[in-house]
Amino acid sequence: MLDPRTLAWRDHLVLTRDITVAGDRREFYRLVQRGEFVSLRRGVYMRRSRWDDLDEDARYLARVQAAVAFTRGSLVVSHLSAAAAWRLPWLGKYPFVIHAVGDFGNGGRHTSAIRMHALSAPDEFENIEGVTVTSLGRTVIDIARTSSFVQAVVVADAALRRTKSPIPGLPLATLTADSLRAEIALFPLRNGTAKARRVVDFADGRADSPGESISRVNISLAGLAAPILQAPLRGASGRLWEVDFWWPNFNLIGEFDGKAKYTDEKYLNGRTPQQALYDEKMREDDLRAANHGFSRWPWATAISMPRLREHLIQAGVR
Repeated sequence: MLDPRTLAWRDHLVLTRDITVAGDRREFYRLVQRGEFVSLRRGVYMRRSRWDDLDEDARYLARVQAAVAFTRGSLVVSHLSAAAAWRLPWLGKYPFVIHAVGDFGNGGRHTSAIRMHALSAPDEFENIEGVTVTSLGRTVIDIARTSSFVQAVVVADAALRRTKSPIPGLPLATLTADSLRAEIALFPLRNGTAKARRVVDFADGRADSPGESISRVNISLAGLAAPILQAPLRGASGRLWEVDFWWPNFNLIGEFDGKAKYTDEKYLNGRTPQQALYDEKMREDDLRAANHGFSRWPWATAISMPRLREHLIQAGVR
């Protein structure tokens, strides 16, 4: 009997071209028709039980891996596809297409599943889970050149944060604003470099989440005073707390109150969601008791410049 596990690429993908026995192919396609496998692209499948356990980020990364596994020859994954491999945050839905860089003169071509960018492959790249990707710095600049300002800032903030908060299993990378500017200098003028410079000038690794990054962008677009990020402030108890945003001129603390704060293990740190909610209330009470103003806003407010502007003006920011 056919055992698809013996054909799996990196333990979880099956390439039909590797099934060379006609009877085995028929049996495999029966499993597909029964819904036991999901097609990630033509000729590449994943067991449904594994697919159903993946979130949207991991599903897109699986499609990237499928494209690499199917493509004969080398492929340097880039742009948002590299960002997925680097576990950088992405706003909105992922597209079906996979992005890569290459020299069209050497045979690189667009397909329905792969968009080849007509740029020479970089000298520096990394291998992440079997996928060759552009370096972290190059990935940030490719996105900054080609994506919206807010999307690029979300990615750049997260990449700069990676220096102090590496993700286990991913290559270590040290990024600074200067190293990102050096990446920009490698591109010809008018190739999105002005957009990229604006992103790098604004990016700040102290922003601790996509919601904080989006809030920073919309605070700036609203023409409001720029806050200090991750400022240490003492509560009435004497305990030192770190706050998302601090406007000393208005004695106002700002907090992006995203759902992840109460559900993501990174923020829970072994606590239950109920304990995290209680701890957050005690923290806010301590800071308010020290006569600091306090304002919170959710994702729906963070992503809307008019809503965030009105919210902060009512809280006292000018």
